[in-house]
Amino acid sequence: MRQRGYFVRGSVLFLSCCMLCISAWSQRCFKSIEEAKASGQCVECLDLSRKRLKKVPEEVLEFKDLKRLILSRNHLSGDMSELSCLTNLRYLDLSSNYIEELSPRLAVLRPDSLVMWDNPIRVLPEELSQWDLRYLDLRAIQMNRKEQRAIKALFPKAGIRLDHPCNCR
Repeated sequence: MRQRGYFVRGSVLFLSCCMLCISAWSQRCFKSIEEAKASGQCVECLDLSRKRLKKVPEEVLEFKDLKRLILSRNHLSGDMSELSCLTNLRYLDLSSNYIEELSPRLAVLRPDSLVMWDNPIRVLPEELSQWDLRYLDLRAIQMNRKEQRAIKALFPKAGIRLDHPCNCR
């Protein structure tokens, strides 16, 4: 009898935990600015990948509660300093763009994940070492050993993904 009661209580606890996890992960990620604005909801995730954007739309900066911003596979360039007003941002995906540098002004952000693979960027500003990154993806970027060591020194606690170093200058 005691075992059966334990099993039921354990099952209820397990289901409760699963429901919490599902609700946390079910936060909707909007696929367009228009969709996000029309929803009337708090916008925490915005996926503007593959939109052929040449710059970050100003409307993105209106979503102050944004935690996840995906701008991958566009035509973005510049230093992304405009993103510095999105202080709740925790996940930033800028992969597969034309970004050569990041602004030191981005140091005000506190992301835990930065995805930058396939960009022509080779160094990151020292000011970004204030970030407590857990994940940094810089694959498909040609960097020599010295540049890779500098990146690793900036984010010693982060899991960093890099390609093999090149013999480039």
